[in-house]
Amino acid sequence: MLNAYACIISIFDSRCHRHNSIRTLGFIRFIFSKQFIINAAIAVVVGLLGLVALFFWLDAYTENGVTVSTPDFTGVSIKEVEQFADTTDIEYIIVDSLYTDEFPKGTVADQEPKPGYPVKRGRKVYLTVNAVLPKQVFLPDVKNLSLRQAKAVLESIGLKLGELQYRPDIAKNAVLDQLINGRSVAKGTLVVTGTVVDLVLGDGLSNTRVPIPYLLYYTLEKATERLNLSSLNLATFVIDTTVVDTSLARVYKQIPSFNEKDLVPLGTPFILYLTDDTLNIEYDSLLYSNPLMPDSLLIEENFDEQQFDN
Repeated sequence: MLNAYACIISIFDSRCHRHNSIRTLGFIRFIFSKQFIINAAIAVVVGLLGLVALFFWLDAYTENGVTVSTPDFTGVSIKEVEQFADTTDIEYIIVDSLYTDEFPKGTVADQEPKPGYPVKRGRKVYLTVNAVLPKQVFLPDVKNLSLRQAKAVLESIGLKLGELQYRPDIAKNAVLDQLINGRSVAKGTLVVTGTVVDLVLGDGLSNTRVPIPYLLYYTLEKATERLNLSSLNLATFVIDTTVVDTSLARVYKQIPSFNEKDLVPLGTPFILYLTDDTLNIEYDSLLYSNPLMPDSLLIEENFDEQQFDN
């Protein structure tokens, strides 16, 4: 019985093997047949043509290598921005505003990318507009702060430090009052950014005098900062008529002039003369590079010279 079953299995396996062999040979003949080769060649050619067509379509769709120059929106009014943008291949977005006297109110003051920068068509240009009304801030309370602290607080919100006035008080260089246009102004008052705030400071109940700071070759901004940190004032400044960029002009003369031995009272006003002809400014590089004088070097007029030397 077992022998008969084994025989049947053997015959079935032989038939399956022959059937598989026939299928394999048929598949091999089909692969190498003329019809298959032609169809495969057609498929490859169509695929390559499709890739080439896709490449050219993407190149045309993305406008690869095609750029336009960013138009100059500077000075264009808000009402005319959209009309101006329609004449270009550029879109715009207003992202910020500021207040400056360099541009007319309600016009574009800045843009990104800058004018003339090559970009693709449809690129968005981000615009900053000069506000019609100046930004307003609440006046902080700087009373009882030191001069350095008060200056930092005022400038942090866009206000400017003005004249320094001194009044007899035991707290030297502490703020006693804050003035705008000569009038005392309380904290919380709405003021326009850029407003000049004058400070009334204590003189320490003594005739305090300070050394004259060296201001030659400094810019107007840095020279004013040195005066303020020395508890002195800028009365006025004179700029040569040939100066084009005032931010680059430097001090070539100061009144009172610098002298290491001279002392002046707190709040003394200075006059500065500026020029952009920096090559002809005669200045002491050692004094120019020295750090600002700390408050600890303030000198009393009636100090004890022997004690000071010690």
